[in-house]
Amino acid sequence: MQKRQTVIYKLVHYLFFLFLIALVLYFPFKIVTYHLVDFSYQEITNEMWIEDRCYYPGESENDKYDYGKNCKICQQIVPADADKQDFYIKEGNKYLIGIDRLRKVYLKKKPDFFHIERFTGGELHILDYDTGITCTYYSYE
Repeated sequence: MQKRQTVIYKLVHYLFFLFLIALVLYFPFKIVTYHLVDFSYQEITNEMWIEDRCYYPGESENDKYDYGKNCKICQQIVPADADKQDFYIKEGNKYLIGIDRLRKVYLKKKPDFFHIERFTGGELHILDYDTGITCTYYSYE
């Protein structure tokens, strides 16, 4: 009987030790895979994105920005509302399909894994092919 209790005690101790090791190794593995693996385009739509600016053809991000521009085209689409709106990002070619237009999606920077502020550091650009306007969005918690 004493031997059986010792075996059970060792087994419970061993399982607890394995659980503790798995817990300690899980988070570093998750952080490393987050930084080494690209976002899928479904994950882009799961993030909260806030419209920041729009750039007309010929403008660059380095030019002085004119805040009086008409950026209504950027307000029509918010990537985080993909499930509420009638569009989706086609996997593979990175095109935004729907809302009567075709757009190209560029994920310039992934949101940070650890974030302290409301803005999580992600940057997304969407190019509208009809007008040539590029809309920029920043990720938000």
